[in-house]
Amino acid sequence: MSLLGGNDLKEQQKINDLELKINREKQKLDKKLTRQKILLGAFLVDALEKDSVEGLKKYTADNLLDFLSRQTDKDLMADLVRGLGGEVGFDPSEQGIIN
Repeated sequence: MSLLGGNDLKEQQKINDLELKINREKQKLDKKLTRQKILLGAFLVDALEKDSVEGLKKYTADNLLDFLSRQTDKDLMADLVRGLGGEVGFDPSEQGIIN
């Protein structure tokens, strides 16, 4: 064992342990944020289905597809927008999406 750098392995192990803890905490936070988004989405779907918030259906129908950036997401939400009375400027079946 060298007199210089003898504690390097111990220090590296401490760093590894701390990085592992950080990653676990990040995963917990990601799961928490995902759960919050799911619950918020369920709340909004309920409000849309019950038409309990004046103007929410129209606002959603008019703006949802513009909010989405990926075409696959727009294709996925097209039927919902139509169900809310909105217009869809494309046909998902032409995009390879089967309804």
